[in-house]
Amino acid sequence: MAYAQRDTPVIETLCVHLVEHHCGELAARVFSVLARYGRQTLSSVARASYLNTRQSRMGMSLLVQEDLVFHSSTDPQATYYEINWVNTYGLVRHGPATQLVQARFGKRAAKVLTTIVSMGQASMEELREVYFPTPDEDSEDEGDSGHVNGTHKTNGVTVNGTSATTNGVVNGHATGHMNGVVQNGLTGNAKVNGVNKRRRAEDDTGDEERDHVTEDENKPNSVEELDAIVHHLMLHGWIMQSEENQHLSPGELHVMARNMAIETELSGIAPTGITQETRIDIATLQRKRDIRDAWTRTPEVRTRKRKAADPDFSRSSKRLKAIDGHQRPAARDTDIVVLHAALTVRLNPEKVAVAMRTEELVRLVDQRLGHVPAVIYQIMLRMIEEHLPRCYEPWPDPLPANPEATLDVEMDPRVLVAASDVLKKIDKTVDLLDGLDPSTILSTLRAGTHRVTKENKIHPPIDPAELRDAKPSLITKHIELIANHPFHFVTWHSRAGGSQWRIEFEEIAKAMVQHEIETTISAGPDLESKYGVKLIRALHKKGKLDERGIGNAMMMQTSEIRSVINGLTLRGFIQTQEIPRVERREAKHSLHLIYYDRQRAREKLLHDTYKGMTRIVQRLMFEKERVQTLLEKAERTDVEGNESMYLSQDELDTLKGFKGVEEKLMEQLFRQDELVATLRDYIGPLMSA
Repeated sequence: MAYAQRDTPVIETLCVHLVEHHCGELAARVFSVLARYGRQTLSSVARASYLNTRQSRMGMSLLVQEDLVFHSSTDPQATYYEINWVNTYGLVRHGPATQLVQARFGKRAAKVLTTIVSMGQASMEELREVYFPTPDEDSEDEGDSGHVNGTHKTNGVTVNGTSATTNGVVNGHATGHMNGVVQNGLTGNAKVNGVNKRRRAEDDTGDEERDHVTEDENKPNSVEELDAIVHHLMLHGWIMQSEENQHLSPGELHVMARNMAIETELSGIAPTGITQETRIDIATLQRKRDIRDAWTRTPEVRTRKRKAADPDFSRSSKRLKAIDGHQRPAARDTDIVVLHAALTVRLNPEKVAVAMRTEELVRLVDQRLGHVPAVIYQIMLRMIEEHLPRCYEPWPDPLPANPEATLDVEMDPRVLVAASDVLKKIDKTVDLLDGLDPSTILSTLRAGTHRVTKENKIHPPIDPAELRDAKPSLITKHIELIANHPFHFVTWHSRAGGSQWRIEFEEIAKAMVQHEIETTISAGPDLESKYGVKLIRALHKKGKLDERGIGNAMMMQTSEIRSVINGLTLRGFIQTQEIPRVERREAKHSLHLIYYDRQRAREKLLHDTYKGMTRIVQRLMFEKERVQTLLEKAERTDVEGNESMYLSQDELDTLKGFKGVEEKLMEQLFRQDELVATLRDYIGPLMSA
């Protein structure tokens, strides 16, 4: 699931700061060694980081638990570790992912997802123990037995004279200071980070604190409801199984898939010749896709009949299915889903990117066309989103020799939407007349008694009863309005019993990338903001041009645009090429061409965005360090929730000021992440200029 993009080295610094903020200083030191030197063994990490073996093992276990590193034991002598850049950067998106799940499935589903992302990966047994701990187990007997696939225990361990908890790590997870995952979300909701933290809070605060912790209206009411929520999130692709081959590095996964392809296609004989090599390459890509798709496949579940004594909780196949209106073959309404205790699940970052794209497109339509078209477009996107596991295919088959052969591929009917489908899901309170031209409304309704006044209003007003049969036509008019936008948010597909529409995500993503580049250039210095967008549009249309050709294309003097060309070249948005005319390669005898490469401009803007995010995280850590003592005091179990009783007025004002600064920084960080998603996650590399 690696991104097919060339990431800039700045992301290394950003990810190191994210790991330090999320897992603490010890894990960040181990992570920084892997970022500098690449694939390493544990002993190599210990030597490069100046940590002893015990400290290195502890830091590495935190990274493994959070699924931030690949690890494999193909070599019997040692285990090799390598950074998982996708999941490491994904630490920023824990909060937005929870918000997206809450908007679709409710607060309890968001609570379960928060627990999963805070633990990195968790088995059903561990999730049940977090929400419904076994009362007769002794917490102190388990205090020293840490494990990786769950909640790793680091309580009481001193590293370089500093307790592990002072590094921001409790049971392998950051303590947070983030006001919960829904508001800030960088580190996840640390309130339910694992069994040991919960039990320690109960031991420290007694029965009253235990009642406060367990009385959470957003948590599942029973084990059956927890299983139902997890199963429903797996059906929709938000969480997936955690398999052993997920922890292999991209190189090792490719080698494994290639060996499988050679064994199947050529009976284990090494390929010879171009034909066999091409055949093996295509088969390898197919094996990699099969392995990846197996991770998101929902496992077979056991069901049992509902008993009379069972509480009336959110059913796995009735109430949860009613969220999106689609029938699921999971179980009958009277059945209860029972997941295997050893089933280990984790967040699916590809589904998060799909949902983020949906929200971004809805926001664009709302800004450009209005509220009602945005509501209709959101319904269309969410209907299609259910059948889209990822934004784009990172391992596509090679293009055929005949490009026209791709035109015969049938469109998946699940990604086609009609106005009648939207009508079934739209809220009855939505005013479908809002946003449409009055003349268009009258022509659609064919209302002879109504007319359009000079103020461009309909007189007399339309009775809502007249809209009962015209709603599909009004929805079609809104969809046509969306389709006629320069971004072409929807595209007409066919007329099979009514107009069907599809969404060309690839073309929309290209337009979004181009829009972000033009917006950045227009915000530059005076001349660049005035003529820069015009320049790159001319280059994008004409290709490579010299100064005279650019002047003719822009209808401007060469001397007027030379400074604009130099400024954009220095900023990396346009490139130059020198073509010598004579053998001596003299500048005055060479042809100097200027051109615009959208992929390079995209990478430059992505580099600047990473740099901005790094500075935001650094500032956040600086502000946090200034009030570290006060934060540690405020997070004590006896103080939390009773700050006004134990903190002075000056301390309360300082804490409030820090929360305000933190909220602003986090909001800016999430805005930068939305730009990263637009530039990197919605479409693969752009090969054409």
